[in-house]
Amino acid sequence: MNDDNSSGTPRRRSWLLAGALLLMLAVVLAVAVLPGQDDPDDAEQAPPAAPTTTPPPYTPAPYSRVDDVTLTVPEEGRFAQGTFWAEAGTDYVVTMDLESTKPEGSGGRSMYLGVTLSCSPQAGGPGISVGGTQNMLTGEVTAYSNQGIISVPEDGGIDCSIKVSAPYDDVASNGTTFEIDGTWRADPVDGEAIAASEDGLPRTVEVGAEEVVMTADLLLDTAAEDQLRALTTLHLTACTIVNGSREDGRAWCSEGSLDEDGSVVTMELQAQMVDEKGEVCDVLGEDTTDADHIDLYRHHRVLSLELAEELPEAPCGHTVRLSASVHNEGPAPVVVHRSNSSLVGVGG
Repeated sequence: MNDDNSSGTPRRRSWLLAGALLLMLAVVLAVAVLPGQDDPDDAEQAPPAAPTTTPPPYTPAPYSRVDDVTLTVPEEGRFAQGTFWAEAGTDYVVTMDLESTKPEGSGGRSMYLGVTLSCSPQAGGPGISVGGTQNMLTGEVTAYSNQGIISVPEDGGIDCSIKVSAPYDDVASNGTTFEIDGTWRADPVDGEAIAASEDGLPRTVEVGAEEVVMTADLLLDTAAEDQLRALTTLHLTACTIVNGSREDGRAWCSEGSLDEDGSVVTMELQAQMVDEKGEVCDVLGEDTTDADHIDLYRHHRVLSLELAEELPEAPCGHTVRLSASVHNEGPAPVVVHRSNSSLVGVGG
């Protein structure tokens, strides 16, 4: 019994030692193969999720709308409705172009059409309202162009549309149906932009006179801006009829100056570079309309010009002076109206 007891003890110890070793080996293997059990410092970091951005609810500028509408005198309508997304701190130039024709065979010699481009920020604030009025002559294409600058204090939508109006029913053209094609476009401004003040309008330009009627000084960063764009529209009426050229509650034509033959006018747009002394040191560009006859039947007239010029590499100044002028050959005076006259300059 004592021999059995003495011989059995080492064997038990050997088995216990072997079992312990196997257990330790199993634990080591388990730690090595179990996922997610590595040292956190040695773990490979997962890449951060890509940031997500919500696209704006409207198309950002540049944005344009092209549309057409049919009117029957007397009627008003609104078309080319659209909305573009604007960013705070950015100016936008909005331009409008429209054409229409009084059909051959329609009643009367001429027909009145008023046009207005309206743009309003959805969040409120200053908008744009520009256009013009003209008497369309039978069979002649009549064009309207105008423009304005708009901005928003915070990111948001700007709603734009074109209103057209032929409202009078006591005219020979009553019942006339005609087509109107129109478009407007909004472009962001990369550099500086300015809209001329309307101070000094309305005004009457006498026969034989040539007068600058709108001006604007555009201060450019010539190191960053090498392009200039200028646009102007003047809304004119000739002194052909009593009370025919009214604004601000008064007539701008004296009865003694009236002449049914109206006025022959030309309009000029000029861009000049001004030096530090305020003197003109270079002419960047200029353009002039053809002579336009505004007689009794036409009476209203909307004339527009545009310049697109490259700035010189070494300009003689940093200020561009824009000016719109009118030359009136007569025989009647012509009135330049504040309403629907504009002058816009953009650098980029």
